[in-house]
Amino acid sequence: MKTSNTPDKFIEAIGNLGESIGLNRTVCQIYALLYITPEPLSPAQIGRMLGISKGNVSINMKKLEEWNAVKKVWLKGYSRSFYNANEDMEGIIFDKLKTGLEKRNRLLEEAVNGIKKSLKAKGKIADKKLMRHYSSRISKVENLLKQAELFTKNIDLLKSLLKK
Repeated sequence: MKTSNTPDKFIEAIGNLGESIGLNRTVCQIYALLYITPEPLSPAQIGRMLGISKGNVSINMKKLEEWNAVKKVWLKGYSRSFYNANEDMEGIIFDKLKTGLEKRNRLLEEAVNGIKKSLKAKGKIADKKLMRHYSSRISKVENLLKQAELFTKNIDLLKSLLKK
């Protein structure tokens, strides 16, 4: 992809931004292309414009559909699918953030619960001072987890406040 014109620079910037926060660069570039392009595009057009294969476009379009970031559009006279970007970029970002945090919170909670069970099982034979240290550290992680869960539960409120 050339970066000499404004759309190309925008697409590259969004790809870089997405990648910097742990998202797939190509997914972000496809979204950016659809967002900045005034007319719907087919997967073949997207592939040509970004210099990626149809298979790569197809896989990444499924991700964008899961995120509700794109909409299929029917165009009279065409049998193939065309796509537009969902223009609610903030909503998409907040929903993706919320989903990601909820998943990570669950994984961390499961890990902490497993560690606590393991510590209880070893508590009878382990060094008491070391057990208190471990328990103190686990307690701090649990507090962090509670804060993360509170933040996650309030993302929708934050989203609504930012849209005003």
